[in-house]
Amino acid sequence: MSPFHGDLGTLLDFPSLAICISEGDSLGGRLAYVNHAFERLTGYAREELLGGSCPLLDTGVLEEEHRQALTQALRDGRPFTLTLACQRRDGDLFHNELSLSRFCLGDGRRYLIGIHRDVSQREAHQNRLELAQAVFNNTHDGILVTDAEKRIIDTNPAFTELTGYSREEALGKKPNLLSSGKHDSGFYESMFAAVESRGYWSGDIWNTRKDGSQLIENTTISAIRDESGKIANYIGVFRDITQRRLNQARLERMASYDPLTGLFNREHFNTLLESQLASLEYTQSGLAVLFLDLDDFKPINDSFGHACGDELLIEISRRLKHLMRANDLTARFGGDEFVIALTGLGTADKAAKVAEKVMDEIIRPYQLDNGELVKVSVSIGIAFTSSHEISAAQLLDAADAAMYEAKQQGKNRLAFARDLAWQAESQDAYTLVKAAFEGGQIELFFQPILSLHRQCIIGFEALARWRHPKKGVLGPQHFMDVITQSSLSLPYGRWLIDEAARVAKRFHAAGHAISIGVNLSQDQIETGAIVESLASARHRHGLTHPFLVAEVLESTHFHDLDLACGLLQEARSLGAQIALDDFGSGISSITYVSQLPLNTLKIDRTVTRHAETREDRRQFVSGIIRMGHAMGLQVLAEGIESEEQLNTLRLLGCDLAQGFHLGRPMAENEIVARYLAPETPPRFALETESGIPSRV
Repeated sequence: MSPFHGDLGTLLDFPSLAICISEGDSLGGRLAYVNHAFERLTGYAREELLGGSCPLLDTGVLEEEHRQALTQALRDGRPFTLTLACQRRDGDLFHNELSLSRFCLGDGRRYLIGIHRDVSQREAHQNRLELAQAVFNNTHDGILVTDAEKRIIDTNPAFTELTGYSREEALGKKPNLLSSGKHDSGFYESMFAAVESRGYWSGDIWNTRKDGSQLIENTTISAIRDESGKIANYIGVFRDITQRRLNQARLERMASYDPLTGLFNREHFNTLLESQLASLEYTQSGLAVLFLDLDDFKPINDSFGHACGDELLIEISRRLKHLMRANDLTARFGGDEFVIALTGLGTADKAAKVAEKVMDEIIRPYQLDNGELVKVSVSIGIAFTSSHEISAAQLLDAADAAMYEAKQQGKNRLAFARDLAWQAESQDAYTLVKAAFEGGQIELFFQPILSLHRQCIIGFEALARWRHPKKGVLGPQHFMDVITQSSLSLPYGRWLIDEAARVAKRFHAAGHAISIGVNLSQDQIETGAIVESLASARHRHGLTHPFLVAEVLESTHFHDLDLACGLLQEARSLGAQIALDDFGSGISSITYVSQLPLNTLKIDRTVTRHAETREDRRQFVSGIIRMGHAMGLQVLAEGIESEEQLNTLRLLGCDLAQGFHLGRPMAENEIVARYLAPETPPRFALETESGIPSRV
């Protein structure tokens, strides 16, 4: 009879401890006793268990390391405790904390006693703690923990990486060791009042790193309360949004100000001017617009370079700011055009006196950083009104027209707008172009691009045209300035890229992986619109092959070259190619060639003209081609108008060619008819996806 029945069995029947006793002093012995708690733990009845081996210590399912550890402990005769993954009768898994020891009765019989406890909740809690610690240590967000008095008691590694302060340096300090001084005490009082009432606060904080650099954080501060409801700890979680906020601020400023001079830009000036005109309904004090265009600015730009030209524009803007009153508006509309709005003058004669002061100030000589002393003059158009019914665009158009009249009269003149009442009744250029764009009258024509090596058409340049209902097809000189210098610029850029994708898809579907070149403006690049539009167009039209060549004008003045390079590189990663257009037409920017992530250099038509007959021109073109190839770029020659010119460029090693001799700009239906469904094969066929020209 088993010695574990009767009083001893009753004594061992602890409700919270599952106990089993097996015969012998090794694993696998027959069970001589189990208590009720063991039955509940395993799901087996006592009658099923007694006489068999312990189902929780089945050597067939024990992990090798556990089996070896148990065997060694029994061999050494020492008690042993470990946690095992075990299975109940119904298949349910649980964590079992097993304590195992040997004992011997007086008659010499040996037994193993096992005490089992379900510690699944404890293990789960431990796992959660370990996971929380892993998250704390490995998250890229900075974390700091304080006590109730807001003294730091812990930080994570990301805190050190983001702030420069080590954990040891931060412990015991208060979070204000990061303070930048940009927030007053009221800000922090309001922040912690929100934490007290809602349990958390979330927002942006301007702080300072250990090295003194700026750190803008997006922060969430949470309160941890004890059982009595009192705050025991604060936890701050923050991420570095410094660069994002600076980029946002730069873009917001770009939306309102000219980046070069700090004056208002065209769009923001127009908004403020509309507001001032509306106020005339009540003040009737008169408002004048002065439209300024510099005389002789281009020769300075061409002689000394764009940097010196920019220096001169900045100095002119300083002089204008000094002359104007606080309530006057001063803007740069682009290039060498400036506009001033004067309020409360009463009469046009007073506006003319201000214009004369402006002329006297601008004509004073300028000392450039390179030591050169230069002079410019200015032509000014004046438009004056006391009527609130005149729109900003109408007033500007009138001043612009007067400026051209002043310029025609000679340099350094001013002229008054005429027929302003008629201007009020007519549609301004912006309204006309906006209606044309939104009405689908602006469309793309396509000019073929020839590979001189493969003798096939590898793409097209998309050129915008206005299909005017009365005047026929108009070139970009009739509308492009209005688009690029107004709020139409970004919508037009999105449409341009989407149209290029749609047309490319037609050719790709026919087995021709051609690319479409589009001319992009400065703001279409610097605002990041190119990246968003490119990704959207690729997805919308299901394009797998690259389809876009983004052409950047050599004359483009990027305000932030690093930002432009980054955005163009991102466009390249989406499959676009980048070309520098009109190279050689002015003072060529070698900086752009060396720094922008270019694929192609496009030689302007003014450079390739007469290359077949003039040796000096051939040498110039040859030098550009060699430079492009040395920099790993392919070179495209524009303006090819004869077979002799084409052969000359081919002999000079040029890669690509474009011009009227190869094909004039054609509407979409014309290029489809010529290259995809021709009645007679074109001289130069389209390249196929295999790189072999198609023979239609």
